[in-house]
Amino acid sequence: MDSSSSSVSDQPAAWQPQPRLSRLAVVSLVLGLWGFATILLLGIIPAVLALICGHVALFKIQHSRRPLRGRLAAYAGLVAGYATVLLTPVFVIALAIAYPLLVGNHEQSQERARLEHASELYRACENFARDHADRYPESWDQLRGRYLSPTDLERLLEGRHDTFGESVAGFFSRLGDAESASPGQPAFLLVPHDRPILRELEGSVMVIREVAPPEVERVVVAYDNGETTWIANPDRG
Repeated sequence: MDSSSSSVSDQPAAWQPQPRLSRLAVVSLVLGLWGFATILLLGIIPAVLALICGHVALFKIQHSRRPLRGRLAAYAGLVAGYATVLLTPVFVIALAIAYPLLVGNHEQSQERARLEHASELYRACENFARDHADRYPESWDQLRGRYLSPTDLERLLEGRHDTFGESVAGFFSRLGDAESASPGQPAFLLVPHDRPILRELEGSVMVIREVAPPEVERVVVAYDNGETTWIANPDRG
């Protein structure tokens, strides 16, 4: 047996350094996941940074003299980054289409609620009149308790004239400071009138009128026959 070959085989193998984890690969993963999770909140910015870091990390892992690991993290960051970049326009277009629909639905629900509130108040006033010699209450407080619970009365007299964006902002504002909201003027006024209504005037005498800020174009009114409808806001000036 050749002595030279045996001596070579007996020598210990050369020491190999342990691969280091690529920091850029980790940064790419974190930025990619961050961008995808905040895709509706300018998540495209961390997503683009994730793409840059991911490609640089893969280049260094492949060409670095010292062994590097983290290829899987870099690929994951690239996938999340590209997904965010591709999906962001889709979400923007969908939001642009959905927002007017949400605003329209919000406004319609507000209008329905205002009409229903006027109707409930009218019915309570009619019940009061039956028990008080055909006379309407002089103030809303006279309905409290027997004809409307305090909670229902406050709900019916609370105005709702905000826009969709103001409603969302107001919701988060109330979450942050629940005690900051203070009640304003009642949303409806009692319109004094003589009873009983003359036959020729039935259906045309206003008994309840909504109060709204000047920027609101229409307000709800309730007539003596219980019909609720819309008129131009008399407070628009």
